[in-house]
Amino acid sequence: MAHSAGTNGKRGREGISRRGLSQVEVALVEFFVSLADMAGMPKSVGEIYGLLFASEESLAMDEIIARLGLSKGSASQGLRFLRDCQAVRTVYRVGDRRDFYEPELGIRNLAAGFLKEKIGPRLAEGSRKLAQLEEVIAKEAPILRRVHENRVQRIRSWQRTGQKVIPFALKLLKG
Repeated sequence: MAHSAGTNGKRGREGISRRGLSQVEVALVEFFVSLADMAGMPKSVGEIYGLLFASEESLAMDEIIARLGLSKGSASQGLRFLRDCQAVRTVYRVGDRRDFYEPELGIRNLAAGFLKEKIGPRLAEGSRKLAQLEEVIAKEAPILRRVHENRVQRIRSWQRTGQKVIPFALKLLKG
């Protein structure tokens, strides 16, 4: 059973620190951790986004670290990932030199940022890996080589489709 909000500050069974989090904050953090897990993202990304989503004010990294019990490295990487995906933005507070973060609340912007920053580069990386695979396939026996060449061509077709769909999806998401 998970610890209740506001317990001793240790990370609970699900890994979320309950250090001063309300029940709603805990529920939102857990919800976004589940989404991050489904998308293959680090748990800390879901924790950070969930806390920012639940917060009425922007938060500094040290506040995020304290409230979630994350390491500085994990928080820094998670915030960088979220910024790269345009899921959070940095805001300025007069008289405070720290960076403060608030969540992007529009699903269109979240999806567009994720497609642009994470899916697009993965397609390009896949092309490089396929080129390496083709070098290995070229050394195979003729019968096996034909089968594997056909499979690689199928994957290349999927990639071309993905590369065509992403710009269309981005236009659609931007309205």
